[in-house]
Amino acid sequence: MSRNKRNLALIVPMMVLLAACAEDDPAPDGFVNGPQQKTTCPTDGANALTKEEAVVDASLLNLDVVIRDFQQNHSDFENFSEESVEHMDDIYNYVTQTGATMKAFGFDEEWYAAAAYHNTCGNMYSFESAGVGAQIGVDGVPMQVNPALPPYLQQVSAGPVLEYGECAETVTALSGLKHFRGYKNALENVNGTKCPGGKNNWANPVVYTPGMVDPYLQFKVNDNGTPDMYEGVAIKKLNERCDNKNFDQWFADVPSVNKRVNMVFELPKSTEENNYFVYDYNSNNGGFFPLDSVNPVNREWVSAKSCLETIQPKGFCDIFEPQSLSIFCPPYRYQYASTQQDLYGQSTAKLCADWLNAGGPRAVNSEGSGYSAALQATIMNGALGLQHLRNYGFTMVGYTAFQYKSSNQLPEPEELKFISSGDLWVFVDGVLVIDLGGTHLPAPGSVKLQTLAQNNHGCHAGEPLAMYSNCRGAADDTGWADGSTHHLHFFVANRQTEISDFSMSLPPSFTFVPGEPYQLDGDDENCAN
Repeated sequence: MSRNKRNLALIVPMMVLLAACAEDDPAPDGFVNGPQQKTTCPTDGANALTKEEAVVDASLLNLDVVIRDFQQNHSDFENFSEESVEHMDDIYNYVTQTGATMKAFGFDEEWYAAAAYHNTCGNMYSFESAGVGAQIGVDGVPMQVNPALPPYLQQVSAGPVLEYGECAETVTALSGLKHFRGYKNALENVNGTKCPGGKNNWANPVVYTPGMVDPYLQFKVNDNGTPDMYEGVAIKKLNERCDNKNFDQWFADVPSVNKRVNMVFELPKSTEENNYFVYDYNSNNGGFFPLDSVNPVNREWVSAKSCLETIQPKGFCDIFEPQSLSIFCPPYRYQYASTQQDLYGQSTAKLCADWLNAGGPRAVNSEGSGYSAALQATIMNGALGLQHLRNYGFTMVGYTAFQYKSSNQLPEPEELKFISSGDLWVFVDGVLVIDLGGTHLPAPGSVKLQTLAQNNHGCHAGEPLAMYSNCRGAADDTGWADGSTHHLHFFVANRQTEISDFSMSLPPSFTFVPGEPYQLDGDDENCAN
């Protein structure tokens, strides 16, 4: 975000066609990391979350996803870590015109005492003042070495720094948008919207927080020796950074803290991206809000997303109601508050003021329903409020298996391509390949499958799945065996309001359908997932 920001254009989300609900089982125990013994057939814990009687469609890729819904007063969420670099005391001492004090609504002594956590988030201000975080270059590559990644993935961009913001060109044909957002100076190889001619009303450097997580996943091994790719996978914290004090709650089922949602994402093939399977929700098409049902015509929030009950562990739907507004509304005397607009050119000044007067971004109901400051502001602002009422606080884990074919690396190597405005970590065969931790502007990350194959990724001694079927026939001098099956996991944390972007592009060869058999190590027979 920029200092002279912002007649800031703000997100107005549209419909996300997903299912949602929740479940409160405790997290599984018995995780182990490092090399495991040879596998046998997967247990029920590895069953895919596929829709009943789903028809296999080569033009779609189904991904199994678990989303955990959080409230905005969670200690690791909605901390305004970027603004707190220069406005910590302003936030802590802020009193609105109607007498609402931020100290009484989540920006209290505990929040103030956690300044060390806030200040270790990589962003424009912390990077400029203390060198915190890492910048991303115009080629989508980090501008400093990331030791959390394998050596063959530690490329460094020569720069300049990638910038993202509000494009100068106005639009009227794109769903009524007056403004849109994109990269100012991204090279053509970088996914995402690019501003025509590199012209922006404002643009800020893309900075993220590397090194937050352990580069190896941990897998629960079932009684029959099988690593559980669905319920039994765990990501662990490596360093205390960027408001991750309670990181162990982010991707685990914790009753009274989060609510679980099982989903299946459908990725259609895109002719605009070489028939890659693409899932893309960004500021310009409504944003990424998988827990909300939104009217696609007037963009108003309708209800919490309905759920496919048959794939929920408890057989029913239960999520927190939306507790945020998709506007930039910092809890202090913000100099541009009176001139704020959303992407449709609508003033959001009163909506923001009403939100703060009702308690602000962290004022929620402990039961997750009824009163929240965002809901009160929505009621006072009618249609405008409903156009911005959204569920922002959630984490997501996704999984799929894929087959590596050397013939698919010509004429161009296959890539895994992601963009996220929230924390994003991508693992292949349990080893980190994309590290975009922290709350930040939409940040791109990608990795070529050929690079992983040639470097025998995930199959070195000591790596989590090195003893399993993905590494059958693999060797350091020859790399992955042609036709071998590998495992993709991605982890996302959506912990800030105002922006929620997420996209992924997966190769057209990713035709693995949950429920199909896959090869296991040793002499075991093929087994259905």
